[in-house]
Amino acid sequence: MMKAKTLAFMTMLMLALTGCGKEEQEPLRVYSFSGENEQLTVSNGIIVFNGSEEIFSGGDLKVADESFLDITSYSTTFYTIFGSEKNVILSNSVVDTTGGTVNVSGDLGQISGDSTLKRINIDDTNDFNGTLYFELTTKDKYGTENVYQLQMALTEITKNDGN
Repeated sequence: MMKAKTLAFMTMLMLALTGCGKEEQEPLRVYSFSGENEQLTVSNGIIVFNGSEEIFSGGDLKVADESFLDITSYSTTFYTIFGSEKNVILSNSVVDTTGGTVNVSGDLGQISGDSTLKRINIDDTNDFNGTLYFELTTKDKYGTENVYQLQMALTEITKNDGN
């Protein structure tokens, strides 16, 4: 798990340093996000803007064990809400097909590319404040489905001074 985080950090660092000689390059902007309630904690989420390259890493999910013991499938989704429009950024799902249960806690995955976030019309990360959400949908061995939603708190890591 630590190797994956180190590799992700190194990848982001390499992206930040790539193309430093280009004129008119958009400044590197890095944001972290997290959220929690009584049942869930999302931590270590990262958003990176580096010119045309964008990275969205969902971070880690930790759940209250007693509430999530008999889970047979779940899905996780990060999205933004602007007005009445829901824009999915990253979604994953896990299904146990062996008759057992699954562990809901763990890495939430990542996505990167040149239009990872721009494809949902994010022009400025200020647009994320108050609009970034995480949703966990679980189904247990009795067929009961539950949906949990968290609003993410966004913090800027980089402070650009205009240079």
